[in-house]
Amino acid sequence: MKKAAVIIAVFVFFGIFGFAMASATTIGVDLSHGESDKGLTALTDKDGNVLAEGMIKTISDVTWAYIGPAEKADTLGIKQLGDKITYDAIKDVDFLIFGQPTQAFSPDEIQAIVKWWNDGNRILWVAADSDYGDGPQRIDFADAVLDAIGANLRIDQASVEDSTSNAGAGYRVVGLVNPDSATPEKDMLTKNLANGGKVLFHGPGVVAYYDENGNWKALKPNAGIKNVYVIVTSSENGQIVENTDPAANAYTAGDTGQFPLMAVQLFPDKKNVLIVSGETPYGGYEPMWAPEYHGVKLDGPQFVSNFIHWAVSVQKESGGSTCGPAALVGLALVPLLLRRRK
Repeated sequence: MKKAAVIIAVFVFFGIFGFAMASATTIGVDLSHGESDKGLTALTDKDGNVLAEGMIKTISDVTWAYIGPAEKADTLGIKQLGDKITYDAIKDVDFLIFGQPTQAFSPDEIQAIVKWWNDGNRILWVAADSDYGDGPQRIDFADAVLDAIGANLRIDQASVEDSTSNAGAGYRVVGLVNPDSATPEKDMLTKNLANGGKVLFHGPGVVAYYDENGNWKALKPNAGIKNVYVIVTSSENGQIVENTDPAANAYTAGDTGQFPLMAVQLFPDKKNVLIVSGETPYGGYEPMWAPEYHGVKLDGPQFVSNFIHWAVSVQKESGGSTCGPAALVGLALVPLLLRRRK
C-alpha cells in the first residue's frame, strides 16, 4: 500500500506539474512591419485616462514576447526576440500574431514563417484591414502570408459597414461574437461577455474563402466547410463597400447581409490553428481590445482573452501532449522513491 501511495503521489504531483509545463504558451506579437503596440499596454483615451489594462498584463498566464525595435522592450516589459522575422527568432513561439502589418514581408521572412508553421503545433493570427486608404496594401501583406502557408482563408479587397451595429457611424462596425454552431468548445468564446458579445471592428475587412482551384468565394456563417468556422460577424444589416481599387474578388459592392469579420481554420494534420480577421486585436486605428468606443460598451478585453485561451485549448486538444518534461522526470524518480521506502 505504501508503494502504491508513493506511485500515486508521484504521478499526481508530476503529472499536474508536467501538464502545466506542457501547457505554457509563448505568444509572439509582431511590431517589425509598422504595427502599433496600442492595447498591448494600458489602453487610454485622449486625456490619458486608462480605459483598460493592456493585453500583456490582463492575459498573464502566457509568456509574451515581441519581434521589433529594441527600444520597445522597456515600454512593453517583455522580451525582444529579434528586430525582424527569422526562423531562429520565432522557433520557440507557439502563438504568433501579425496585427495589421503596414509593410511587406521579405521573401526570407515568408520562408521563415512557412518553416515555423510547418513545424506543427502552431497558432497563427493574421489580422488585416479594410480597403480604405492604404488598406489594400495591408490586405496584400496579410494575404501573402496566408497564401504562403497554404490557407484557404483570405481577406478580400473590400470593407464592411453596418447601418445598425456600429459606434455612431457605419464604418465603426460593432462586430458580434457569433461562432458557427459547429465551432469546437464554442462556449469558451462567449463566456462572461457582459455586453452581448459586442467587439469593435473599426473599418474592417471581410473574410473570404479561397478554394483548391484558385477560386475566391464568399464565406457564409455556418457554411459547413470542413475545419473552417466563422467567429465574429456583422449584423444582418452589414454591407460591402468598395473604397479603393482593386475590386474585391469574392464580394460585390452593395451586397447586404451578415458578413464574416473573423474566422478560424484548423489544420489537424499539423495540429495548427489559423485565425484571420479584418481587424487587429492590438494596434490599428482602434483595436479589437477596446472596452468602449463613442459611448458604446464593448466586450473587447473579455472576448480577446477568451479567444486566445480558446485557440490554445483547441490546439492542444488537437494533439498537444500532456506528458511534459516534468512528468517524465517524475516517472524517472519513481524507482528511486520506491527504493527509499523499502
